[in-house]
Amino acid sequence: MSDTAELDLVDVVALRRFLAEAGVALDDRGPAGTVLDVSVLSGGLSNLTYLVRSGRHEHVVRRRPLGHVAPGAHDMRREFTVLSALQSSGLPIPVVYGFCDDETIVGAPFYAMSCVHGSVFHRRADVATLQAHEARAVSEAVVEVLDRLHRIDPAEVGLGALGRPDGFVARRIGRWMAQWEQAEHRDHPAVDRLGRRLLELVPLHADATLVHGDYRLGNMLIDLEADPEPGVAAVLDWEMSTLGDPLTDLAHLIVYWDRTRGRLTHESQLIAEHPGFASSSELAEGYARATGRDVSALDFYLAFEHWRAAIIKEAIFTRQRFLGRAADRPGSDAGHGDDAGARESVDLGESVGRHLEEAADLLHV
Repeated sequence: MSDTAELDLVDVVALRRFLAEAGVALDDRGPAGTVLDVSVLSGGLSNLTYLVRSGRHEHVVRRRPLGHVAPGAHDMRREFTVLSALQSSGLPIPVVYGFCDDETIVGAPFYAMSCVHGSVFHRRADVATLQAHEARAVSEAVVEVLDRLHRIDPAEVGLGALGRPDGFVARRIGRWMAQWEQAEHRDHPAVDRLGRRLLELVPLHADATLVHGDYRLGNMLIDLEADPEPGVAAVLDWEMSTLGDPLTDLAHLIVYWDRTRGRLTHESQLIAEHPGFASSSELAEGYARATGRDVSALDFYLAFEHWRAAIIKEAIFTRQRFLGRAADRPGSDAGHGDDAGARESVDLGESVGRHLEEAADLLHV
């Protein structure tokens, strides 16, 4: 669907009314309902995100993606709830203004938040001008923010009932296996085999914290002007947040950080090849030092995250075909074209098998 069609979903007058009632700063010059300039920040298979300008004011509106969405996925109310609870936590996050379940305004339930400016690092070309010391500072900031997140007491911020931490990983494996069985997919026998093996190896004694659920560099805005070194301006995409095992966040970060065994499953893994970026082992060591947590079972968590990524990407691949998109175009899983600097790209359909191969290697099966 084109940006024009996505913009056609927006009732600008009703959106302006909602924002005004939510206390969002707007430019009052001109006839009511005509001073909003709405454009698409991201769309397609990702959460549909609009940039809303009103004079000198900028805000962001987020709703679920277009097309079929699995039950419980892309939950904007959950994301809004988590962000609301964390407003005073000191974490780098946007300010949130309000949630709306009226689907006539932008075509689905949505929430409004502040517009945070920063650089988004999806692929190697995005960091081409970064100095080595800046890349190192970004690496350290990513680990430092994760440490801060995992130190938050969920009960103190009103998120004590967000999830059930007991048996978190085993329950999540079971949920993903059920989703795989119920959804349309290609023939990948390794999914079932690896899922059963993961259930056999779930660590018996796991820590429990608030977890982001999709913590990776591509879900952050980086402030390159921060003093004295670049830092994280905002962590985005909190829709999968829950109470669970913090090592799942660390493993997810690493899975999308570099190609530790040589298989390129996402073009973001090329970023860590830029001078100055920490390696995945350095990230793990830094996290262990900061938190005091034992990361000796990290291979299990990495296998789980690769296995989960395979299931998620297969669902996206299937949805792309349903929408009639070119699912096999290079870089389609990242929403970008080829990495001009590396001349390397990732085919979404093929990356499913690569994730499964990574998981099998990590589990020695």
